[in-house]
Amino acid sequence: MTRVGLLYPSTYEIAMSSLVYHRLYFLLNDMENVYLERLVMPSASGGPVQLRGLEGGTPLRAFDYLVVPVHYELDYVNIARALMGSGVSLKSSERRRPKMIVGGPAPTANPEPIADISDAIILGDLEPSLGWLESVLNEDAPLEPSRGVYVPSLGPHEVEVASASEVPPGDVRRIMAPEAAFTLAVEVARGCPFSCAFCMDSYLTKPFRPRRPEDVVSEAKSLYSRYRLRVAMVGLTINASPWFKDILRSLSKEGVEFSLPSLRAELLDEESIDLVASMGQRTVTLAPETSQRLRVALGKASRDEDFIRVAEAAGRHNMTVKLYMMVGIPGEREDDISEAAGLVKRIASLARVELSVNPLVIKPQTPLQWLPMKGEEELNRRLKLLESLAPHASFSSYDPFLALVQASISLGDRGTLKYIAETAAEGGGRGAWRRRAAEGMLLAAVRPRRSPLPWSHVRGPVGEDALRARLEAYLREVPEAAEELRAEAA
Repeated sequence: MTRVGLLYPSTYEIAMSSLVYHRLYFLLNDMENVYLERLVMPSASGGPVQLRGLEGGTPLRAFDYLVVPVHYELDYVNIARALMGSGVSLKSSERRRPKMIVGGPAPTANPEPIADISDAIILGDLEPSLGWLESVLNEDAPLEPSRGVYVPSLGPHEVEVASASEVPPGDVRRIMAPEAAFTLAVEVARGCPFSCAFCMDSYLTKPFRPRRPEDVVSEAKSLYSRYRLRVAMVGLTINASPWFKDILRSLSKEGVEFSLPSLRAELLDEESIDLVASMGQRTVTLAPETSQRLRVALGKASRDEDFIRVAEAAGRHNMTVKLYMMVGIPGEREDDISEAAGLVKRIASLARVELSVNPLVIKPQTPLQWLPMKGEEELNRRLKLLESLAPHASFSSYDPFLALVQASISLGDRGTLKYIAETAAEGGGRGAWRRRAAEGMLLAAVRPRRSPLPWSHVRGPVGEDALRARLEAYLREVPEAAEELRAEAA
């Protein structure tokens, strides 16, 4: 049989919270000629590590193939740690086995930073490439390009990001793990009908494909009956589904306990909040992002009054409102930060507020992909300003330095692997990334970019010309961003 290691390049808790990891585990196990074991990282940081399969203790180096779903660019260093620690050559050209097949949103947007360590990269949805994957794993077929499959050893070549025509039926089999944030999840919709200029996922996953309500409810009911745990409804914008309230009503009627991700405020009404509260969820999560001026320019139609209206309804149910916001948006003025803080203050007068503020991370395959990020010092200043101005019961933020590292990897080319490998050899921690920054790694994030871009050969659902046109529209609406770009170019 073909020995396959399903490697999630993060901790067990995070792996078991990933719906795709559960799906891959059972899909691969169902293949006739595949013997499968799971591999996960023992810790979030540290030097090279020797991994063994959780099921049978097979060393990583003894597998024929590694299948690696990746959601987060900083996890690339964990792939390198796992290979190096297991005595396996980092570059695919220097090893015969195991062959490594990678997928996920991060490598889909830009496969080049890990191109030289990957034998094949699946771009987009798994379903269009499932037949290819089964042929490779069952029959040890040659790794050749296909729709949605990129073979880096052939050099940068044009490849399409593939999408399934519809969301496939769910699988109620799960690996139960008390350590996981959530083990039970049901996909309500795939993709997003909106096109916020900063959101990589919305551009990569078009078109928007909501699932029929009876399919969602049936899967959630089966999971809840089988495991008696709260079921997470997942998707980029689940309340854009035309059947969103039908799903909530049916889940409530069936007595299925559920939780919801961040929701679009302009699509929420009082009945929706009532339904959510009736099932015991104590938090409603919204993403105002920034001031109304910048929010609308970025393509997010939610107005301040939409958030106030939802907060009023949440407050009547004694619910907490969790808010996601950003700083470092191109063209952002201090007035925008003050206005965003003012919105938080109005919401805090109506409900308890938990505030999470993160630097905007510029990503490939978005209209902002040509623009530079602010530097670490400036991002820190803006984070502290918003924290000082906005009332909140709790405050969290993403480290601006790591945001710049993430962007540098995401926007990088094949030369980025040098930084990833050096960091893995030195332990994968913050100090190692600091040394890479001193070597110039962050320049990929803080400088403007010109086409052709390292990922220009990846044909996403939205072409580069359309992304450029959307950027130009943003620069017209936010002239400060155009002035910043001219100054950086000069």
